[in-house]
Amino acid sequence: MARNYLFKAYQTEDYIKIAEETARWIKTTEKITPYGKRWDQSPDSEEDFSDYPMLTEKALYGGSAGVGLFYLRLYQVTKKEEYLLEAKAAADDIIATDEGPSYYEKALQAKGTEDKLVHVKNMPCWIIGYYNGPTGSAYLVLKLYEVTKEEKYKDYVIKVADDLLATKKQAPEGIYWSEQNDLCGDAGFVTYLVSVWELTKDEKYLEAARALGNYIVSKGKEAPKGGKYWNVVDLTIIDFPSDVFWVNLAHGTSGVAWIFTILYKATKDEVFLQAAKDGAEYIKGIAVGDDNAVLVPYLDSLERGPSTEFYYLSTCHGPAGTALLFEALYKITGEQDYLDWVKKLSRGIIEAGAPENYSRGYWRSQALCCGTPGLLEHFISVYKLTGEEEFLNYAKRTARTIIGQSHIDDSQTDIYKAGNSRRWLGNWWRTIPQDVHTYSGLYIGTAGNAWSLLSLVGVLKNEEYVQIVEYNYQ
Repeated sequence: MARNYLFKAYQTEDYIKIAEETARWIKTTEKITPYGKRWDQSPDSEEDFSDYPMLTEKALYGGSAGVGLFYLRLYQVTKKEEYLLEAKAAADDIIATDEGPSYYEKALQAKGTEDKLVHVKNMPCWIIGYYNGPTGSAYLVLKLYEVTKEEKYKDYVIKVADDLLATKKQAPEGIYWSEQNDLCGDAGFVTYLVSVWELTKDEKYLEAARALGNYIVSKGKEAPKGGKYWNVVDLTIIDFPSDVFWVNLAHGTSGVAWIFTILYKATKDEVFLQAAKDGAEYIKGIAVGDDNAVLVPYLDSLERGPSTEFYYLSTCHGPAGTALLFEALYKITGEQDYLDWVKKLSRGIIEAGAPENYSRGYWRSQALCCGTPGLLEHFISVYKLTGEEEFLNYAKRTARTIIGQSHIDDSQTDIYKAGNSRRWLGNWWRTIPQDVHTYSGLYIGTAGNAWSLLSLVGVLKNEEYVQIVEYNYQ
């Protein structure tokens, strides 16, 4: 009897083949510009993404910079020049259409319209932050420079840093750009400024990162159960009750505290290490679970306490992202307790039923940000940290789930056969479950699913490839 192909255990070459199938589908969405390439962010959606703060066209999150980064990694894996040329095409377009400081000035004055997206449209620093603004686009260019050593890429990376500093605001505590001081907003600039300092050794970039860090440190408040929390986004703008605030990586304390670990490693300033520890203590104080597995609530409130029926599981608001803080603190301090918390957060994902079973905070987004590929990145990171087979097995299990969630069209010439391209369909908006589309981008959709499979390839082949921002500072 012939072996059923659905029974197979996936091997390294299978993951690479799937990533190349993904590249074929992304190729169908490309848009040639006068300077290079961009990609249709969602070819099966009729929505206008032109003023989405979270879906700017050249963004790392859902735009051309993220797609270019995927192609650059695929080039590193396969050594096929065609993929490097795609990454360069993305970068060429980004460089040629750069708006300079005016981008920041325009974005910070933008106001949303009265529609379903009014909330995110009124968060201006989410438009300029590294996920969606020039520093995120320049992150692709930075990685291209590291791979190719072409000076034009280095020059652009420095220009973007200088444009960023040209638009900063001064306060007694330090510098800032907006009222959104979360990782998606101001705090994320620390990563770029530190990278440019490492690239150039010019102290002005590190001093700017330090000044921004000091400003954000000053926003911390004592938490009822110990440590400090950072309420760095006014959620009333997006129609949340006035007493609640976010907790995790993208918009809350764990993301801000993770930024402090990057600053500490660069500056050796104990203020940042203490702030990171304070953030970790706050997270530990509100976590829910047992000695083996925990989850961290999505929301907290000084009036009502943390939410206990709502847990995201992936990168943006879940343990896959929050564990990065504890990983960093373990590497800095060597303290076993931080490593134990990394493991407990990781096991919390499994105890919650993921990767196979969905829940209120782990839905069918198919996104590196909030879905299954973010879990795969996390499990790989924990395996690399611990060397424990438990987490490699979780990673392989998650990879199988990701592949199972993908879609391959039937062959146009023979119904018996599958086509040769692959994509993922997801409902990125958690609160609009019927809004299901195929997204091309890195953090939001198809490119990110294939990206995470290539992360597993790297572990299995013991090779290092370019990383997304969250895993670039480990």
